[in-house]
Amino acid sequence: MVAVAHPSVPVRPRVMREFRKHSGSVLGGFFGAAAFDEVALVPVAAAVDRTGRFAANFADRGVRSGFSAFLAIWGDAEDRVAESDRLKLLHRDVRGHGGGDFAGVRYSALDPKLWNWIAVSGIFVVLNSFTPCTGIALSDAERDAAYLQLLDAFRGLELPGKNARLPATYAEAAEYYDTMVRTELRANPFLQRVTTDLTRLPLPTLLLPAPLRRALTPPWLLLRPVAGRVVKVCSFGILHPGIREMTGFDWQERHAREFELYTRLLQLAWRVLPDRMLLIPLARNRIEYEKLVRMHRSVALESFAPPGCPAS
Repeated sequence: MVAVAHPSVPVRPRVMREFRKHSGSVLGGFFGAAAFDEVALVPVAAAVDRTGRFAANFADRGVRSGFSAFLAIWGDAEDRVAESDRLKLLHRDVRGHGGGDFAGVRYSALDPKLWNWIAVSGIFVVLNSFTPCTGIALSDAERDAAYLQLLDAFRGLELPGKNARLPATYAEAAEYYDTMVRTELRANPFLQRVTTDLTRLPLPTLLLPAPLRRALTPPWLLLRPVAGRVVKVCSFGILHPGIREMTGFDWQERHAREFELYTRLLQLAWRVLPDRMLLIPLARNRIEYEKLVRMHRSVALESFAPPGCPAS
C-alpha cells in the first residue's frame, strides 16, 4: 500500500519540505474518507449520529474539519491556540446517550479515549496519504520526523493530565492505533452507512454562493458517483485493513489496481502543477511569507563590528 524506505536513509530536508507542503495540499481531499476510522469507535459514531450534522450534509462537516486542521498546521501560534481552545470549549456540550442504533451508548467528546483517537486518526490520514499522493517514500527517520511535525501542530489539542497525552513518537502512535483496531473498534451501522453514502456525495453549502450551488447541482448529480468512487478507493487504499473490513467494503484486487491508477495521476499532478493550484491559500501564503523572510535576512550583516576589526 505504502512504499517503505530503508531505515538507514537519513532525514532528507527536501523530503521534509515536501511533506510539509503535502499537509497543506488540496490533493489530500482524495483521501479524506480514511478519517471514517474515527466512527469505528462506537461512542464516536453515537455522538456524530446524534448531532445529525453528518446526515444533513457530510461534505460540510468535512470542509469544517479540514479547515480547522489546516489552521492548526499552518496558522500563527496565537491562532492555533485559539482554535484549539475553541474546539475544546464547543465539545464540552457533546456528551450524553446515543439514539436509534446507538440507544444506551454513552459518549463524551472530551473523554481522552475518544478525543485522542480522533486526533491520531487525523495525523495518520496526512501521514499515510503522503507517499500515494507524491510518490516519495519516507525512511523510518523521516516518518518519525513527519509524525513529530504534525504532533507539534496538534499539541494544543491535548487534554490536561498525564494520561491524556497523545503518543509521543510514531512507533507509539502505530502501536496505539493497532491496539485500538484489535480491542476497541467495531463495525457499526453508522460506519457502514457513511461508507455506502460516499457515492452520493452532496455539494457543500459552505463557501459556495447559493446561485453557484444551484448551477452546479445538475452536473454534480451526474459526476458524484464517479467522484465518490475515486475518493472511496483512494481513502480505503490507505485505511487499515481491519477497519476497511468493518466498513463492509469488499476490497479486491481490482480496487488495488484502481488505487494504483489514481495515485499515479495524483503523483503526476504533484510534480507538474504549481503551488497556487496544489496548496490551500493559507499554506501557500505561509510558504511565500517564509521565502520573503529568508530574502530579507539574506542581506543582513553577520557582524556590526568595523571591517577588519577582530571580534571582541
